[in-house]
Amino acid sequence: MRDIKSPPMFTGDGPGDAASCDTLFRGSKLPEDLTNFLLEMNRKLDRILGVLSQKGLRDDFPLDLEILELSAAGIKFRSPTSFAMNTPLEVVLILGQVPLRMAGSKGRIRGLEEDTGLYRFEFIDTMGSSMETIVQFVFQQQREHIRKSKM
Repeated sequence: MRDIKSPPMFTGDGPGDAASCDTLFRGSKLPEDLTNFLLEMNRKLDRILGVLSQKGLRDDFPLDLEILELSAAGIKFRSPTSFAMNTPLEVVLILGQVPLRMAGSKGRIRGLEEDTGLYRFEFIDTMGSSMETIVQFVFQQQREHIRKSKM
């Protein structure tokens, strides 16, 4: 992107779409077998749409980033591409494959850690639904890490 004030290319849906769909079908007066069929069909369509969305995203967001740290403030990543300090970027994070969970943000490169080779990217303009998705993902990862450490 040329400027941080540019309109975002990525606009995503809010989290919880799968849960609300499940609640909608389970709360309906449809027969149980039909409800299960529709929910399974919905899951399969999510997978297909996820694959198609990722292919389309590659065209709009061609840079590969290997994200090693994620927080509500930003990311630390590696990339074969070099970035200057304060370079504005728009990133799309794929946080889950099924159902597809993505979040997008505009921000700036805040530096390069010489010892690790990681770029620091600060989120500056993030839609509320994307921020909520990121925070939920980070909490989920922290809970999983705590569970593993207790075993």
